[in-house]
Amino acid sequence: MNRPHRTRTHARVRRAPRLRRHRAPNPSGDGGPHPCHRLTALVTVLSVPITLLVITAPPASASQPPAWSRTAPPASAEPSTPGEAPALTALSPANRIASPPSRLDAIANAANARKGRVSGAQRLRGISPRDVVRRLPDSARLGQGLAESLLRANGIDWQSTGGCSDQAVRSCTSFENVRLGTVRGVIGFAASSGCEVTVTGGTEHGHAGGRFSHSNGYKLDIAPSSCVDRAVREYEPQGVRSDGARLYRSPDGALFAREKDHWDITFR
Repeated sequence: MNRPHRTRTHARVRRAPRLRRHRAPNPSGDGGPHPCHRLTALVTVLSVPITLLVITAPPASASQPPAWSRTAPPASAEPSTPGEAPALTALSPANRIASPPSRLDAIANAANARKGRVSGAQRLRGISPRDVVRRLPDSARLGQGLAESLLRANGIDWQSTGGCSDQAVRSCTSFENVRLGTVRGVIGFAASSGCEVTVTGGTEHGHAGGRFSHSNGYKLDIAPSSCVDRAVREYEPQGVRSDGARLYRSPDGALFAREKDHWDITFR
């Protein structure tokens, strides 16, 4: 009796419809996966590297914000921590390095300290010789170039039989190692007399020796002219020198001796 019942029950089970997994139809009708499924797969693929970055990134400390949120620190002239390089900032006028001392001051200080020689190469370009020597004492020694510049700037010419300026050659007219006071003296004479002055002798060899001599830078020779002769003879006469040259002293103390073809002037 029980056998037919089992048969009918088994048959009902076999006739029951098979359950199928529900799949939403593709709206495009091409038979491919639904767009929702594609979007899900894309999100899954992208989440893998993001997860790896989060896992491998070092934890940010409480005192240090993430790199993407940091802002540039304020510029500072001093490092904030030991070993940290200082930030580069624009120099304000107060922070700029001051320009080095003028070479004019260096020349003046050197002459005052050593009473040494000032060569023409030491002159500052663009500054007149008159400004260069303004601070120098009369005892300062000049080189050929600077002495020539001073004379030329004041309208004083010079000449020599040899057409040269070598101190060791008798036929030259040299100003090497001449005193500044001597150059100032002849410039003063030209200015006060209003005459054209031409120097014919300086510190070159061939003159008489002595303390206040040509070679020691105290004397210059100038060419005679009617203007120069008239201006010198207005000075106080000082008699005659041992060699017969008549002497005249200017108000500033310069001694003029009339030699055969020139005026020999001593500036002390």
